Formats: sequence, C-alpha cells, structure tokens
Amino acid sequence: MALLAASCGSHQKAIASLALSCAAPETASRFESSQVQQLAGVYALTLVADSFPSHGARTFGRLRLGINSDTLHSAGSRPLVGVLEMNLDAVFAPYSHDPRSTAAQAPGVYFAAGAFEIGVQPNLNDGTSTSLTPELVWPEGFRGRWDPHYGIAQILNPATGKPAHVGGDFCAVRTR
Repeated sequence: MALLAASCGSHQKAIASLALSCAAPETASRFESSQVQQLAGVYALTLVADSFPSHGARTFGRLRLGINSDTLHSAGSRPLVGVLEMNLDAVFAPYSHDPRSTAAQAPGVYFAAGAFEIGVQPNLNDGTSTSLTPELVWPEGFRGRWDPHYGIAQILNPATGKPAHVGGDFCAVRTR
C-alpha cells in the first residue's frame, strides 16, 4: 500500500509541475480540430496572464471535458462539452454563464469553431466569455492561448486609463 501511495504522490507531483510550468514536451504536435474528441478527460488547468492584471498572474483549476451527447446540438458543432472549476476573476477572464453548468443546452464549456468557449450565456448577444484556443497537443495535455470577450464592455488599466490587454497562455495537464 505504501508503494501505491508513493506512486500516486509522484504522479501528482509530476502533474502539478507540468501545470505550473505550462511547458509543452518536445513530442507535442500542432492541434487539429478534427481530433478534438481525443481531448475528452479531466485536466489540471492553468491560465497565465501575459500583461493585465499583472504579467505572470495565474489561476489554477479543474477542466472536465466529455463527448457531447446532447441531441439538440449536432456533435459536429459542439463535439466536446464540460465544466470548469476555477477562479477566472483572478486573471480578469470573463463569463456570463456559470462555467460549472452541466445543462445540456448551456454547458459551462464547449468546443466550437476551433476553441473551447467558457461561460457563454445562451441567447445573450452581448455577453462576456473566455476562449481557450489549443495550439499544441500531446497525450498528457494541451496548451494554447486564452482570450477574453467582453461584449461592448472594456477593461481599463487603472495606471494608464487606457484599455488593458487581457489574455495570455494556458495549459491543461491530464489527470484522468
């Protein structure tokens, strides 16, 4: 039993190390949307801001992705759906709808048009949300860029009074 605990502990440390560094292995390949269903699983997700609120600001959470079984939306338009448990406010990543939603018609996370959309409020033309656009993928995870969508709203940098650049890199390391 002690060997199993040590093995699980070292696996958890490896996951934590990868999630913290956001480094892709040399074996990573370019992401192809046609293979998105291979990303179904549970991930330790890290969002890293590249400028605002501060360069290197991070937030950590859990991303769960599953094959879409919703009969109202074709599997082709939303092949993966899921939930996100994360403090998005820590890096000013916006959302109009609960990212933890498991509602078939309004999941907290879904894949469409090359990106994972987070917190999209159905039937709201001017809502806020965040996109995760995968760039590299490997068997244990994927990484890319995250971008906010504020609708008509704008985030101003209090130091300059000018519009703030919000966004950055993300990485997802498979935990299951």
